[in-house]
Amino acid sequence: MEKRQIPLPCGTPGTQTVITAFHYGPQQAERKVYIQASLHADELPGALAAWKLCQRLQELESQQRVQAQIVVVPLCNPLGLRQAVLHKQIGRFDMATGHNYNRLHGIAFFADTLACLQAQGAPALGADANGNRQTIRAAMRAALAAYQPGSEREALHHALLHMACDADLVLDLHCDKNAVMHLYTLPQIWLDLEPLACWLGSQCQIVSEDSQAHSFDEIVATPWLKLRQLFPDAAIPLACHAATVELRGEYDLSHQWAQQDADAILQYLHHLGDVRLPQQAVQPRPPLLRAPHPLSGMAYVAAPASGIVVYQVQQGDWVRQGDVVAELIDPLQPDSTPVISPIDGFVFAIEGVRFASLGQPLLSISGAADRGHTGLSP
Repeated sequence: MEKRQIPLPCGTPGTQTVITAFHYGPQQAERKVYIQASLHADELPGALAAWKLCQRLQELESQQRVQAQIVVVPLCNPLGLRQAVLHKQIGRFDMATGHNYNRLHGIAFFADTLACLQAQGAPALGADANGNRQTIRAAMRAALAAYQPGSEREALHHALLHMACDADLVLDLHCDKNAVMHLYTLPQIWLDLEPLACWLGSQCQIVSEDSQAHSFDEIVATPWLKLRQLFPDAAIPLACHAATVELRGEYDLSHQWAQQDADAILQYLHHLGDVRLPQQAVQPRPPLLRAPHPLSGMAYVAAPASGIVVYQVQQGDWVRQGDVVAELIDPLQPDSTPVISPIDGFVFAIEGVRFASLGQPLLSISGAADRGHTGLSP
């Protein structure tokens, strides 16, 4: 194992912030796996699972059972980790700007990669899929090398992308407020990620070709899809299989859950050939709990009025269109306001707020029918 530290530009004189990454396996290996946790810095189940994963990877490496280059960043957002107000950690947004740490709008990664490819001339991409993979990854590295971050946050994103851009597998570990295990990925690579969903016991799979949210997993995965569309005559593989993995809710934080999740990821890495688990540790793949739904079928249910929130459903419940999923109580008025499900679907996440303002998100429902919804929450 090699521990590497990446310093970020100093935002305040006299301070220094670093990203710490752990590297396992042969550095010259053909395959590379990149796993990061807590990009939303107050979402800690992924960090605990990554800590468990690092312990197991170090053990496997000592037995020469790590076949791929594997990079794990358990706390990938030290900037958000240091933010707190009145003992409450604020890690989803940059408090200075309000920018969501999982929205990489400041880096034109695909456009810059395309510009680097076009600068090489017409023969840059051809019929050799492996050659194209190497050419595109070189262009990605060149694009990142030329990029000049304009803030600490952009420097953070730049450093993380530099580690992830040439990986075959990228897992971004998150969690929701109150939620079941679920994950997001591209429909074109779903079948390759399905075994991971099986071992994790994911109860909800949400697929979208491009949510336009500039989330980390899409930033590294969609360039391959876009290049394939731009150059249909070239053999361009979907060389980066990336997913956002939501490890239940923020309070589902225990050694048991973390060990279970780390073990599930290891089973998947064994399935891919990136690690070789001892035979007695290999588990059969469980069945998939639920088929994917499109992101366009999701409903974010918001409060139609202000009031005390009394939820009528829990994460993991199925609802029908028209069902009452919550009530809003204004103690100064005699009547309550029902909150109605707009779709048939699966409640996979609940905000858990106790008092809601008008328009505040309350829960998320995944539906099978396309509603034309294309974006993720802020």
